[in-house]
Amino acid sequence: MLFRSPGHFRFICNGENVLHLEIQLGWQHRGVEQAMLEKQTLLQRNIVAETIAGDTTVGHSLTFARVMESLAGIETTTQLEVERAIALEMERIAIHTGDIAALCTDVAYNLGASIFAILRTLIINATQSWCGNRLGKSMIRVGGSLHPFTNELRNDFLKVLLQFEKPFVELAHQTYRMPSVENRFDEIGAISEEQARKIGAVGMVARMANVKRDIRQSHPSRAYIKYLYDPIILPRGDVFSRFLLRRKEIKKSLAWLRDVLNNEDFLIPSPPPPTEIKLKPSTLAISLTEGWRGEICHAAVTDSKGKLVMYKIKDPSMHNWKALELSLRNLEISDFPINNKSYNLSYCGYDL
Repeated sequence: MLFRSPGHFRFICNGENVLHLEIQLGWQHRGVEQAMLEKQTLLQRNIVAETIAGDTTVGHSLTFARVMESLAGIETTTQLEVERAIALEMERIAIHTGDIAALCTDVAYNLGASIFAILRTLIINATQSWCGNRLGKSMIRVGGSLHPFTNELRNDFLKVLLQFEKPFVELAHQTYRMPSVENRFDEIGAISEEQARKIGAVGMVARMANVKRDIRQSHPSRAYIKYLYDPIILPRGDVFSRFLLRRKEIKKSLAWLRDVLNNEDFLIPSPPPPTEIKLKPSTLAISLTEGWRGEICHAAVTDSKGKLVMYKIKDPSMHNWKALELSLRNLEISDFPINNKSYNLSYCGYDL
C-alpha cells in the first residue's frame, strides 16, 4: 500500500495489522543549503533560514543568526538573547497548542479541536503584534533586532498569557480525563527508551520515551542560563505521552515566560542589526537551538578568504522519522493517522 505525499510510505501488512512501515523522503530537493551559498547578502540568507520549515520560523532563523554571529565574531547582549528566547517559547506554545487541536480532530473531539485552535490564535496574534507576522518572520536578525521587545509589549504579553492559560489548563485537563480520548491515545504507537536512544531521537520524541535531551539545559544560551529550564521527561513513549508532553511543556513555557517577563526590564532597546558582516576566514561554526520539535543544528564553513563554502542544516525531523516507523509496528493500519499526527514531523525540514 502506498500513501502519496511529499514522502513515500510503504505499509507492509498482514490484513489490518502493520508489520512494518518504510518511509522514503527527500525527493523534491528544495536546494536550501545550496541557496545559502548562492545568496550573497545577509538579508537574503536570513529570509532563506526563515523558510527552512514554515512552522519553525523562529527556531531556524535563530540558529542561523547564531552561526553567522559566531563566524563574524559578533557578541550579542543578554537582553537580545532573552528576547529571542521569548520568541522561541511563544512559537513552542503556539505549535503545541495547534498540535493538540489536530489530535482532538483525529479522535472526533470537536470541542477540543475548536477551542485549542482559538487559543493558538491568541499566541500567534501576540507574536504578530510584536513583529508584524504571526509566524515570527523578520523577528530574528543577525547581531540585533528590527523589533526590540519593550515594557509595553511585556505588559501586553502578560495579559495574553493570562487570557490563554486559564481556558487551556481547564480544557486540557478535561481532555486528559475523557475515556474516549484516552482509549484512542493510550498505549498506541509506543517506542521504548532503548529504541529512542538507538535511533538518536531528539526533542519531544526523546523526552516522551524517557531520554533527557534538551538543548536549553545541555547547551543553554545566556537566556536559559539566566532563567533556568528543567525539561519534562515522560516514560511511556506512546501517543498519550506525546499529547501529555505537549500539555506539560506549554504549562512549563508559560511559567518560564512569566518568570522572565516579571523580572526582566526592557528599558534599553536592543541594537539594530547590521546590513552586512565580514566572516572570519577558514572557520567552522556550529549552532544548536531547541526548537519546538527538538534539536536544530546549523553548521557553516568559510574558506581562506572568508567566503561561505559549506552550509549544513539538520532539522529534528531528520532523527525522528524513524520513530514513526518503529511505533507503527503491530498496530492496525487505522491507527496510522493519529500516530502520525502525534509526531507532526516535517517533510520540508528533511527535504533540504
